[in-house]
Amino acid sequence: MRSEAFDFIIIGSGFGGSVSAMRLAEKGYRVVILEEGMEYRNQDFPRLNWNLRKYLWEPVFRCFGIQRISFLNRLMVLHGVGVGGGSLVYANTLMRPEDRIFQEPGWPKTQDWARELGSHYETASKMLGVTPNRYLAETDLVIRELSQKMEVPESFHPTQVGVFFGKSEVEVPDPYFGGEGPKRVGCNFCGSCMIGCPVGAKNTLDKNYLYFARKSGAKIFPGLRAEKIVPADQEGGIYTVTTVRSRSWLSSSGPSFRGKKVIVAAGALGTVKLLLKNRDRYRTLPHLSPRVGADMRSNGECLLGATSFDSAKNFSKGIAIGAAFHPDANTKIEGVRYPMGSGLLRFMGVPLTGEGNGFTRPLRMFFHIFSHPLRYLRLFLIRDWARSTVILLVMQSVDTKLRLRLGRSIFNFFRLGLKSEVQGTSLPSFLPVGQKAARLLGEIVDGVPQNVASEVLLQTPATAHILGGAIIGTSPNDGVIDVNHEVFSYPGLYVCDASCIPSNLAVNPSLTIAAMAERFASLFFPSESIDLGRSNTLKLNGKIS
Repeated sequence: MRSEAFDFIIIGSGFGGSVSAMRLAEKGYRVVILEEGMEYRNQDFPRLNWNLRKYLWEPVFRCFGIQRISFLNRLMVLHGVGVGGGSLVYANTLMRPEDRIFQEPGWPKTQDWARELGSHYETASKMLGVTPNRYLAETDLVIRELSQKMEVPESFHPTQVGVFFGKSEVEVPDPYFGGEGPKRVGCNFCGSCMIGCPVGAKNTLDKNYLYFARKSGAKIFPGLRAEKIVPADQEGGIYTVTTVRSRSWLSSSGPSFRGKKVIVAAGALGTVKLLLKNRDRYRTLPHLSPRVGADMRSNGECLLGATSFDSAKNFSKGIAIGAAFHPDANTKIEGVRYPMGSGLLRFMGVPLTGEGNGFTRPLRMFFHIFSHPLRYLRLFLIRDWARSTVILLVMQSVDTKLRLRLGRSIFNFFRLGLKSEVQGTSLPSFLPVGQKAARLLGEIVDGVPQNVASEVLLQTPATAHILGGAIIGTSPNDGVIDVNHEVFSYPGLYVCDASCIPSNLAVNPSLTIAAMAERFASLFFPSESIDLGRSNTLKLNGKIS
């Protein structure tokens, strides 16, 4: 066991953990970050997502990449892992939800959340270098045409993204923090954002929040998965966090860490699993709210797309998500791309199939295939799927929920993991507006519209933005943490990541997680050990934040 006692132990280095780490470290606190995944340099990322060992995260198969795919019996989740969390593999898209979202029933009415988070959205946007996409590539022009076909051309817009649009592949001094940050290289629009940016133009957390957290003294330990959280018996005592080595075949024990406070920021699935294990298996946190694992949401998402037979088209050039539109008040549709040659996910696509139950919908899919065998054989044999395919990410604010619990199933290879059950209305695997968009997209690109296979064959939607499970509430009866992110019944234990969010956002959630973390960290006074005469401010584009 490590003899050093930290002020804060932070579990996870994604948007919640990184923001908290920087702000607390610059206030003079001793901070340590535990990260299950590995640390990556620009040159460490795979060139194509066919390189499974560098792209996917599944230690059992010796894969130590940045993309984790988790299968639940009601949902398929794509999420990130590594030092920088989801920022390594996400599509750079940093959007603020509409103010009406914060009026949804899940948000505690003790706060005016839209107003209270406003300044923190601004700070997070500056830190993450949010700017409009400056290059509308072929995919983005297709999305604009799709908005016209769906009769909402006025809703089309370039996305707000965290990308450095400097001169392509030219390294320059830090352009964001008055020269105090790392050198940066301009985007070359290669489309590799979601398999790891190879040039360093993507504003991942290691280039902003984590970079300055380290400069302020925070320590980062990759390759360690938190296993137990043991609180002290006496009030104001020390927490102990035990770890296992995540790269080990047998998950061998890692070092233990001691800290006055613990922040769990392991992403929605990671945080929920850790809390459930400590409540129900190890009994180290037996008084956790019964709401742990409840109110999990998929951000109302479905994934669809279309693959073109026109060999002259190239949909792989540009940033991962460059444009979007709103077909109705509750829905947002974004166009997504992978880089040329990265066709691993082609096997997740099946012909677009209309509504049906678990028996009739697969039958309809197979009927489509057998009715047009040469068409679908041609689709399967397309040489460069990523170059020929436009993916649609559909997000809705309509509320549907799952509840997660510990269990073993075929979806987690019968290891102890998470199992899901419907809570209220089940998550839809068929969104009519998404189906319409994919059908029209197929016409635009002269190709085959597609669903994700899990949606058709298993009635299981896919999401890249899982939310909830340890939501903010006013008591243990309606939440896991209070409005200051402190876990009910456990002073000094906090949660700060996507698991806190109590409603669908209908936009990519990363900026909201960062804004909530900025607010959370602002609640702490500077450490008594800090030199209060020392400036801890950063120059953001020439302004002091």
